[in-house]
Amino acid sequence: MSKPRGVSRKALDAIDLGTDPSIVADKRPVEIDEMMVVPGELLDTIKDVFSGTRVAADDSLVGAVLEARRAVRQAWARAGQATVEIGRALNSLDATLHRREERAQLKAGFERIFPFSDPIASQFRRVAEAVDSGRFSVADLPGSYSAAYQLALLASDELDEARRRGLVAPHTTRAAVLAFRRERAATSIGQLDIKSLLAERRRLREQRRTMLIQLLEIRRRDRELSQLLP
Repeated sequence: MSKPRGVSRKALDAIDLGTDPSIVADKRPVEIDEMMVVPGELLDTIKDVFSGTRVAADDSLVGAVLEARRAVRQAWARAGQATVEIGRALNSLDATLHRREERAQLKAGFERIFPFSDPIASQFRRVAEAVDSGRFSVADLPGSYSAAYQLALLASDELDEARRRGLVAPHTTRAAVLAFRRERAATSIGQLDIKSLLAERRRLREQRRTMLIQLLEIRRRDRELSQLLP
């Protein structure tokens, strides 16, 4: 016969409040919640998303999807620095699902497995690639994944300038990076020879007009010849 388990003061207080003490005392780890989600519904969803591919019948590939989902869900809950963890998990899954139809079906059913859309996933992937390639460190990663993504889009010289301005930092916002990118774009346009470009565009449009007139004349003559010839 097993030894009776004692009841804590917290559980006794819960009884006074009309609460089931077993619920109060039972602090199960997050992993159990994950295990409860995996069977049945989620597995059916994964097999449905990858129907017609090897993934649906391959436990190791299903396991890869589940592992990526677990890593993404845990990292998503933490946010901030977790951006790169999410991106790495997705990049790892992409490397596993290397067949075109598998990647296409993952994209189509992405939101049925993960807690965000495929376009958002692309941003996480891009940020992780930038970190892993050494363009910036995890410590410099903005808390906002969208801000981090905007930084990842910068060319090397633009990233150097952003770093000099203190934009490669955890506090950086998406709006700040977008403003920086607009400024850089305006500067680039200002350095162009606008007069020469306008002149080139006029020449091209005139050339296109001349070619259209010639094409219409060719079509007219072709119809005439078609009527004359048997």
